[in-house]
Amino acid sequence: MKIGPPTKMANRAVALLYPGHRRLEAHTVDGLRVANGKRQCEELLTSISGHCIYVPGALTSLRHTTGALGWSCDTWRGRETRMNHAGSGCSVSSLRGTLEGSDDPFGDLLRVLGWVRGYGVGPASITSMAWSLWRASLSHKVTLWFDPEIGRKALYGGRQEVAHNETGEPRIYRQMVAVDMRAAYPHSMAERDYALSLRPVSVDTHLDPTVPGIARATVYLDPDLPYGPLPWRVDTGMIMFPNRGRVEGVWPWVELAAARELGCEVKVSECWAPARTQDLFGAWWPMVQSGRDLPGTSGVVAKAIANSLWGHFGMVGEDRTTKRWTDDRGNTAYEVDEPERDLPHRWTAHIAAETTSRVRSRLLLEGLYGGGAGRPVHVDTDGIIVRGTSPLPPRSGSGPGEWRVKARMPKVDIRAPQLYRWTCGQGCGVTHPEWHYSASGMPAASAPEYFRRSAGFTHISYLASFDATLPAEHLDDQAKIARLILEARSRGVL
Repeated sequence: MKIGPPTKMANRAVALLYPGHRRLEAHTVDGLRVANGKRQCEELLTSISGHCIYVPGALTSLRHTTGALGWSCDTWRGRETRMNHAGSGCSVSSLRGTLEGSDDPFGDLLRVLGWVRGYGVGPASITSMAWSLWRASLSHKVTLWFDPEIGRKALYGGRQEVAHNETGEPRIYRQMVAVDMRAAYPHSMAERDYALSLRPVSVDTHLDPTVPGIARATVYLDPDLPYGPLPWRVDTGMIMFPNRGRVEGVWPWVELAAARELGCEVKVSECWAPARTQDLFGAWWPMVQSGRDLPGTSGVVAKAIANSLWGHFGMVGEDRTTKRWTDDRGNTAYEVDEPERDLPHRWTAHIAAETTSRVRSRLLLEGLYGGGAGRPVHVDTDGIIVRGTSPLPPRSGSGPGEWRVKARMPKVDIRAPQLYRWTCGQGCGVTHPEWHYSASGMPAASAPEYFRRSAGFTHISYLASFDATLPAEHLDDQAKIARLILEARSRGVL
């Protein structure tokens, strides 16, 4: 895949929509317009059809503005990516809750769009702007290539798990602290070079964790390890981190080296080393930092743009559907499978695999084994929740890529990986609502109601945006793994 700087910028006008039931608010540079009733909503949509259009959160709430029969929704792996209105031709993307809490959401949006425009990038979806912003950092064309089948096999999502809980009831922990790596993904991408391409080498090659290589291996897990060192593909969209038995698979060198460091036996059967390497993200990183420093929620939007870049390198043109509704109220939906597309990104999966592996190996060695903090009650991608008296992991500080205290939690109520609520002890229930929520994959406004309705607990991270993590099991216990897969599918995991 050949990638170079963008040749032109599509500088469209921008609209931010707030949908309601047969009601629509549209913020543009010309001011606020409000439509009431189906006809006015359709006229308003027609008038902004040439704009780049966003909603702050859930996309499918748009179906109630004009009636669901006029809308369709693009999905990828079951996740809504874009809403399309047939009558007006409007296409709408989500800002994923990044403007939540803003006193001036449209002003903050214009500020962050001004930031990307400064690099020659026009307004688009978060993922599209992420890709264009990186391209704008390139001084010349680069060619990225590696066997897509092997690259995909080495690509896994982040680690998510919670402390073991046999009762199945939520548990409230007290005096905890959330600790994470600041700017974990962008910093890891800028930290060292990537392989432009890889070539076969001897299976006896040293697995240097600082070199972006890949190997196929059989790993004999140390049964005394409380945390399995390697992700293992259970099923489509599902992984686990087994800590007993033997695993076979394909992983980047950095993660296999971590497994060896923890005492596991690693037998390599195939090995690929970089044919050429390059600093792909060094020029991009200062651009990202300037966006993260924007005031208000503008910086939050900029962070979302930066954090979504790595996923572009692992994109595939499969598992796409179009969702439509059978009634105008939008109560019943059906999905039509879309044909697979042969995306050029299939040749760059090794970039995404190396990126996620760098973050997982740091979480493993520093967050789970290196801090002396005891067992965390919650683990999520680049962060942990531990007792407030716990020491910080190695490489702690206030800079990018360093471990820092993100939040202190007098009480935290954990329902699943990536699904919990906590109190901050600073006016909870007085100056603001009692609970703060973390509910990845769920609109922020829906989280309080979900916690009120649901008293359940699960070890499965079914709200994960990439791979759902199943709790670790011995790989010989196929019956237990099969039950976990069924549970994951019942909770919405593909």
